[in-house]
Amino acid sequence: MLTVINYTIYHSPNSYLGVLLADRELAGLPVRVERKPIFIPPERGVKVADLIGSQEPPRKGAYHREDCARWAQHYGIEMHFLAPGVFEERATRWRQSPFGREELPARAYYAAVGTGRERDFDRALFWAAWVDGRDVNEESVIADAARSAGLDAGTLLKQALGEDVGRTARAALTAFDHDAAPGVPTWVVAGKRFWGKDRVEWMVREVKRLLATTLG
Repeated sequence: MLTVINYTIYHSPNSYLGVLLADRELAGLPVRVERKPIFIPPERGVKVADLIGSQEPPRKGAYHREDCARWAQHYGIEMHFLAPGVFEERATRWRQSPFGREELPARAYYAAVGTGRERDFDRALFWAAWVDGRDVNEESVIADAARSAGLDAGTLLKQALGEDVGRTARAALTAFDHDAAPGVPTWVVAGKRFWGKDRVEWMVREVKRLLATTLG
């Protein structure tokens, strides 16, 4: 079975849209998508642009928001943007947290791996961020997402704070850097990188090409 690596972050609208579109296109194919949610360490900022040493000027950010809204409408994906100023308020809290941005939800996802509920939990975290408009860096939001996915919230959060899961989360960030992922969402298929919601079609085309080659 072909493995597709997928780097994401829960407060990324591109990740939310790209993950849903990719899952639609890959459904029924003999592939295993290995989701790798990452986090942004405090020393590397609070934005994905900070993480990769880039910048997002206001004009680019405004267009990005407009473009994501068009994609959501075109593909029939429910999505609600935060009110002006909310992200900045949250960023202030994230800077004061002992965890990096998205570290708690990433840890929680890895704690859920192996339960058989990880896909539902992953979707619930994205839903919380992009439909309900909640901050998935908060334990209460993670707990609600866990319960909606059929997981024991208390047990999951306890495991998420453990050192073993912490190592897994850090390893995902190391892999993100090693694969030179240019942002999120990035898919890696047999060493080839596909970045962004607008590259889902290309990624799926490569998956199908490899499957045709290996399966004859």
